[in-house]
Amino acid sequence: MKERKLRCRDVGFERQSSGGLKSSGLLLALVSAFPFPVGAQTAKRDVRLGEIFVSTTKSALQNEDSPRAISVITKEDLQSQGAGGGIQEALGALPGVEFARTGGLGGQIVLRGFSSSTQRSMLAVDGDRFRGRSVLELNMIDPFSVERIEVIRGPASAIWGADAMNGVVNVITRRARVSRDAPFSLDAKIRGVEYNSVNNMHAGRAEVIGGGNGFDVQIGVNYRKADDYRTPKGMAENSRYESKGIDFRVGYSPTAKTHFELAGRYQDVTTGRAGGLGAAPGSPYLKVSEDPIKEKYLKLGVESREVGAWADTLDASFYVRKLETDIYQHNATSPTGALPANTAHPHIQADTPTVYGGRVNATKGIGDHLLAYGVDFYNENFNSRRARAYSTNTSTGVVVNPSMCPVSGTSMSVGAWCLMERGTEQTNIGVHINDDWQATQNLLLSGTLRFDMIKTVIDKNPIPNENPNVTQAIDAAGRTRTDRPVTGSLGGVWKFAPRWSAVANVSEGFLAPSGSMRATSSFGGSSPSLPAPGLKPERSTVAEVGVRYAAEDLRLNLTAYHSRYRDLIVYRKTGIFNGAGFELSQYENVASARIDGVEFDGQWRVAKPWLLRGAFTLTRGKDKTSGEPLEAIAPLTARISARYGVEGAPWHIEGVVRGAAKRTRIDPATERKRPGHLALDIFASADLGQMLDASFKHWKAVFGIQNVFNQTIRNPVVAENIRYSNQLVGNPLVEPGRSFMLRLVQDY
Repeated sequence: MKERKLRCRDVGFERQSSGGLKSSGLLLALVSAFPFPVGAQTAKRDVRLGEIFVSTTKSALQNEDSPRAISVITKEDLQSQGAGGGIQEALGALPGVEFARTGGLGGQIVLRGFSSSTQRSMLAVDGDRFRGRSVLELNMIDPFSVERIEVIRGPASAIWGADAMNGVVNVITRRARVSRDAPFSLDAKIRGVEYNSVNNMHAGRAEVIGGGNGFDVQIGVNYRKADDYRTPKGMAENSRYESKGIDFRVGYSPTAKTHFELAGRYQDVTTGRAGGLGAAPGSPYLKVSEDPIKEKYLKLGVESREVGAWADTLDASFYVRKLETDIYQHNATSPTGALPANTAHPHIQADTPTVYGGRVNATKGIGDHLLAYGVDFYNENFNSRRARAYSTNTSTGVVVNPSMCPVSGTSMSVGAWCLMERGTEQTNIGVHINDDWQATQNLLLSGTLRFDMIKTVIDKNPIPNENPNVTQAIDAAGRTRTDRPVTGSLGGVWKFAPRWSAVANVSEGFLAPSGSMRATSSFGGSSPSLPAPGLKPERSTVAEVGVRYAAEDLRLNLTAYHSRYRDLIVYRKTGIFNGAGFELSQYENVASARIDGVEFDGQWRVAKPWLLRGAFTLTRGKDKTSGEPLEAIAPLTARISARYGVEGAPWHIEGVVRGAAKRTRIDPATERKRPGHLALDIFASADLGQMLDASFKHWKAVFGIQNVFNQTIRNPVVAENIRYSNQLVGNPLVEPGRSFMLRLVQDY
């Protein structure tokens, strides 16, 4: 049999001129180290020693050879279009993904029908879990620091564990690319600057970068600030933000086969929520601000190849992350939907959690099989949040209650704090193995198996003045819960014609309730809640089928999926009211639910200067217990772009049409119908080195006009409060109006 190689994805290679080891992410695979005698066709481009592959799927296959639905946002995508706040806007352009905005910077992504706030999709940075603030985590990432973003759209529990039930977003950050044999040197550079007119946003990043003598060094500082943004309906009050931070990645390669790295980050972000999750209906009723949220992060990693008989590559890391948040509210909501006599001003401190974790991953080629296996873990420790509050007269602003506990509503001495709930701790240890088997020349099979042990503990001691019902519920359910799920997936890719492939995949998912889901309680504020210590895990089964076409000028991907959920975890009203007349909410299990969807994306080089790209998504969700549609499920959404640019020319221009159909499938108890929208964006970019002179080499300028016709857009997945008017800017939150942006980026 003729000697051949398994094909490996183009995405993820990072080159080093002298053959040294260069990678950032979760799993290394030395591509050319696997000369398998299999029937797969040889890749068009042979991969040389020294090229390292990184993949969120923990597999060394090209995208078209994986049975999973995978999307990649390149640095060119991030540079050439919008995303002036954070990376959420860029993620929202993918099929199967929506951006549920809460302000100028903040918001969650909704991946296949579920918000990232529900902990069903996982965020990783350079292959390490980012846990602790499921509502706010995406706010902490500087877009100028990103090399690319890899997204698994769909179930990934069998790869990553219980918090990857609906998908994974892995953000790969930039690092220095230097020859390990070069003399050591460092340069100071401007990575990029940016301006947006809709909110007077200005941003920038500067770096010290270089290395040599075995070292690679990158140290960056970033700053991003914006005022409240304008909408066609008026100002989105409390949407301003400010973000500043410093990060570093310092590596050392003692040999060409081993690389050690120390990385760290400190980020300080202040954001206002103008609406959306936790802030609807917005001003003048409810204003929520994180002022600030801080992240402290430190990681030690090692990567090696040609490890020995048991592994061809090895990737290991250990990290510690600490998050701290001060949350301020101005809460003038009432059960009747009118302004109340008094406005509450809670201040909540969450100097928690502390998360530490790590991973050891390896790959090994054996005959026609490419194995990936390893172990990962994390420990997440939530201390009790502290709170204090005062009240003012809504009309006059005069203080009427100088200090009270927003949990119980009892009076306290001025400046005193009260505890909001008991602390919790969750520990997860998981082992996994993945096998990619080239069964025949045209059939590749992939299987994954994972075992997790997840232990969740609620603190033994009740908080002062703990409600007796809460104490009784925790005692009845037990403080400690240990889950031992086994999850798996089986899929394949069948190349039934030279350019056509059929794909299929079946996966089991598992969601272990976090400590905060089981223990969080608050009898005051805008969203009073009861703890749910008896909450059961959620399970899912997802079947995916698809077809792909790949030619030089045309690429198409169509995926359909069917998801069934057992013991679905939802957050809903209980029928119990607090003393102020607010109905309490609680996490609870629904007997069953289903989500079905179709996702399409493709690109077509119509003629040499023209490139057409398109994506659409159709999603349907149903609570099979109540018979009502699941909340916040997007209707048909689409994005189509046409780009004009001659190959080698110093400029290009692109028009983007994006829109959504009317949302009519709703749960009338919690949602209202929502109109559709259609918007046009225009972007143009220029290579300044070609257009001006050599002193501008590596500089790229991007100019854009977003929402050209100043359309009123209310994203179909953004939360609203149906007790209040849907004509308020924040209920549901209106997207920014017409804006002009200018970005200068230097590639080096």
